Amino acid sequence: MQGLLKRFWQWVQQFFAQAFGSSSPLKGDGKNALTQPLSDTDYEFLFSQLLDGVAHGWHEGRILKYFEDLGERGKAKLWVAWLGRFGEKALSSAAPNLQLAARMMRLGELAQSFQKIEPIGQAAYDIGRKLYTREADSAVWEYVGPDTKVTDVMPTEVKPLTLEESLGQNPPPPSEPPQTETLTIEELTARLQQDPELASQVSQQLGIDSTDPQTLVDALISHFEAQQPPDTADRTQSSPETVETYYNQGVEQANLGDLDAAIALWDQALAIDPNFAPAWHNRGSALGTIGQFEEAIASFDRALALNAQDIEALNAKGQVLYSLGQWPDAIACWDQVLAIQPNYYQAWYNRGSALELMEKPSEAMESYQKAVEIEPTFELAQNRLQALSQE
Repeated sequence: MQGLLKRFWQWVQQFFAQAFGSSSPLKGDGKNALTQPLSDTDYEFLFSQLLDGVAHGWHEGRILKYFEDLGERGKAKLWVAWLGRFGEKALSSAAPNLQLAARMMRLGELAQSFQKIEPIGQAAYDIGRKLYTREADSAVWEYVGPDTKVTDVMPTEVKPLTLEESLGQNPPPPSEPPQTETLTIEELTARLQQDPELASQVSQQLGIDSTDPQTLVDALISHFEAQQPPDTADRTQSSPETVETYYNQGVEQANLGDLDAAIALWDQALAIDPNFAPAWHNRGSALGTIGQFEEAIASFDRALALNAQDIEALNAKGQVLYSLGQWPDAIACWDQVLAIQPNYYQAWYNRGSALELMEKPSEAMESYQKAVEIEPTFELAQNRLQALSQE
C-alpha cells in the first residue's frame, strides 16, 4: 500500500507541475504559487491548453473563466505583452502553422464577447491572420485529436502537438520532480480545504464543476488509477513486459518528443503482437512526422488492414501522400474517410486543397463548400472559397 501511495503522490506532483508550470502549489510550505509571475514557458503551456479548449468547443464564457481563474496572472495587459513575443517567434518560424493560425483566429472571434479579454483575443487574431495569410495556399488540415482512440485498451493516448512542436522546436527536457514529502490522502484533502483558489484551479484542470476537496481528491485518484497499467496492484517485480507496456512507454517517449525511441518501443510491441493496430497507427504518424513517408504509408496500411474503419489513419495517410505530391492518391484516402463519415469536414477541406494543386478550381470549390455547409464557422474553407471565386 505504501508503494502505491508513493506512486500516487508522484503522479499528483506531475499533475500539478503540468497544470501550474514549473512551480507546484503543493511544494514547500504549501503556499499557492498563483501570484508568482509566469515565465514564457508557463505562458506557452497555458496558451496551448486554452487553444485545445477552443478546438474542442469552448464557448465565450468558458474562455473568460479560464483567464479569471488565473487571478492576477490572467490580466489582459500581461497576456498581450507575451503574445507580442510569441507572435514574433511564430512568424519567424518556417514550420507549418495553419492549425495554430486557425485556433488563434477562432479565439480572437470568441474573445470579442467580453471587454475584459477582448485585447487578448485581438492580439491572438492578428497573429493568427498573419500566419494564415502566409501559409494557407499550400496547406492541408491535420487531424488535431489523439492519434488513436484506444482508451478502452490503454490508459494513455498520443497527444496533439505542443506549441513548441508546432513552431518546429524541440520541447525543453522534462524538469526533475520537486523534492517534497509524501502527503497522505487526508493531508491532501486538508490542503485543498484550506486553499479555495487552489481547489478552483484543480477543478479546472480536471474538467469538473465541483470544488469540494473530497470530490477533487476522488477525481485525482480516478485519473491516477485510469493511467496505471492493467493489474498494477497485482504485479510482481519480475512481471514480463507486455504489448501494452511497450505501447505505453512509446506513447510517453512520443509525448516527450523522442519519436525515434517511441518507434523502437512500438516495434517491440509489434514483435509480440503484429496485429496490434494502435501501434501501427502511431508508428505511421511518428514516421510521417520525421519525414520517412514511405515507411509511414506502409505502417498506415498495416493499421488499416486490421481496422479499415480507422478514419484518423486514413486521414493521416492522405496527409503523407499529399506531402509526397501524390494528390490523386491522397484524395482517394479522403474519399474513403467521407464514405465512412460524410460529415468529416476536415477531409472535405483537405480534398479541396489537393484539387487546387491539381488545377481543378471548380471541383476544389465544391469540396470547400461541403466543408462550410457542415461547419459554417470553418474559416479556412471560407477563405479559400472567397479566394477562388475572385480568380
